[in-house]
Amino acid sequence: MAKRILFSESSDNLGGQELQLLQQMRGLEQRGLSVLLLCREGSRVGAVARGQGLETVAVPFRNSLHPASIVAVVRVLRARRADALISHSGHDANVCAIAARLVAGRPLLIRMRTYLPGPPHAWTYNTLADLTLVPSAEMRRSLLAHPGIDPSRIRVLYPGLDFERIGREAEAGLPARIAAWLACRPGPLLVHAAMLRPEKGHAMMLTVMAQLVRTHPTLRYVIAGEGELHGKLAESVAAMGLSEHVLIAGLVPSVAPLYRRADLVLMPSTYEPLGMSQSEALSLGVPVLASRTGGIPETVEDHRTGLLVAPGDVSEWSRALAWALGHPAEMRAMARAGCDFVKARFSMSANIDGLLANLNR
Repeated sequence: MAKRILFSESSDNLGGQELQLLQQMRGLEQRGLSVLLLCREGSRVGAVARGQGLETVAVPFRNSLHPASIVAVVRVLRARRADALISHSGHDANVCAIAARLVAGRPLLIRMRTYLPGPPHAWTYNTLADLTLVPSAEMRRSLLAHPGIDPSRIRVLYPGLDFERIGREAEAGLPARIAAWLACRPGPLLVHAAMLRPEKGHAMMLTVMAQLVRTHPTLRYVIAGEGELHGKLAESVAAMGLSEHVLIAGLVPSVAPLYRRADLVLMPSTYEPLGMSQSEALSLGVPVLASRTGGIPETVEDHRTGLLVAPGDVSEWSRALAWALGHPAEMRAMARAGCDFVKARFSMSANIDGLLANLNR
C-alpha cells in the first residue's frame, strides 16, 4: 500500500488545479499518509501549502530537461523512498519522470492532466507516466481518439470540492468594492467566475449583456477573476456603454459569497474539460447556465439541474438568459436537484477514495 506520496507542481500560479492539489494533499494526510510538495521557490502554491502546514521542497523546474531539477528530485526520492509521485504540470511531470528512472525501486508515476494544450503524443501517455488521471469522461474520450494511446493508462478522476468550506465561505461578506457597487445598482445578478482568457466566454457575454439590458435595464453582471484579457474587457465595457451593468471585480478571496447572492451563475466557456464553477454554485442551490461543451454536461443535465446553451451562440444565450430571468422558481427547482447531484459526484471523500484506488492499483 502506498504510504509516502510526493506531489509536484511547476506552475507559479494558484488556480483550480493547484487548489485541487492542496486539497488532495490534506485529504491524504488526514488518512495517515505522508505527503510532500515539490514546487518552485517563491511560487504561490508553495506559499499557500506552507500556510496550511504542508511540507514543501524547492525545485527550480526551469524546463523539462533541467539538470539541476532532475538532481534535486532524485535526492528527494532517495531520502523519502516515495511510493508514488503525482505531477501536475508539464515541466515537473517530465523532470520527475526522468528522475524516477534514476533511482532504485522507482515510485509509481501519476500525471494529472486537466486540459489538452495540443495534439497528444502517445509516447508520453504510454511510457512517461504509469497512469494519467483526467477530470472527465469527455477528456478521456478526446485522448483516446488517438489510436496509439493505451486506454488502460488513462483513467477518470472527478475533482473533489470541499462543500463544507464553500458553505461557510458563502455566509461571509463581500469585498467592500463589490458590495458598494451592488448596493448602488439593485437588480438581477449574473456572476461569472473564471480566469480572463479567450475560451472563458467573457467577450461573448458582454455582447449578450448589450442586448439584454434593453429589456432588463437593472441587470447586473459581475466578472470575478484575473488574466490576460482584463484590459481588453474593460475597454469593451466602456465602449459598449455597460459600465453601470458590468463590474470586472478581479480576483476575490472567495467566490462563494458572490454565488450566494447571484440569481444566475454562468459558465459560457467555448470549451472546458470539466469546469467547477457551475458545481460550486449548484452546491449552494444557485441556478446555473453553462455551455454545452467538453465535460460540462457531466456536471449539469439540461433542463433538470440547469440550462445548457450552445457555446459562443449570442442569440441562444440571450434567449436562455431571458427565459431563466423570467422563470426563477423553475431555475431554483433545477438548482435543488443539481445540489444533490454534485454533492454525490464531486465530494472530496469520493476524490480521495478514487486517488487512493489508483495509487494502490
